[in-house]
Amino acid sequence: MTLSLFMPASQAKPELPSIADEVMAKAEAAIDRLAAEYPRHAGRDVADLDRHAEKMDSDRDNRKAHYDEILRIAHDMRGQGALFGYPLMTRYAGSLCKATRLLEAHDYAILNIVRTHVMAMQAILGTRVMGAGDRSALAVAVGLEMLVSTRTSR
Repeated sequence: MTLSLFMPASQAKPELPSIADEVMAKAEAAIDRLAAEYPRHAGRDVADLDRHAEKMDSDRDNRKAHYDEILRIAHDMRGQGALFGYPLMTRYAGSLCKATRLLEAHDYAILNIVRTHVMAMQAILGTRVMGAGDRSALAVAVGLEMLVSTRTSR
């Protein structure tokens, strides 16, 4: 009996979905679920940013710890926004992340920088601006980046 590498079309079996297709479909479904939950999750992160900024001002003995939390949260948010359809959140968080990496916790401007970023993030989430085409939101992104750049270039 001779085995052939080719099977005549009349004997071909219907192609079944591969395991990779199933895994991809499950992964895409999971990302879709997470994307639907993103505004709520990001809202908690933004509230935490605001809370840590307030604590930096009121709990001066632990100012550095609160500052480090702001950096951690901003870093996480920078990686999540674009993945879930909010690229401007990624951009805003990236700007805040840059500020917290380049400035010190005792810098007098850091609280205003954090609070300005928090207000911008709240606006994005409140209006559900998805994508990167909103001109006003893009202008805010440029403004945030200029604020950080101006302060960190001294």
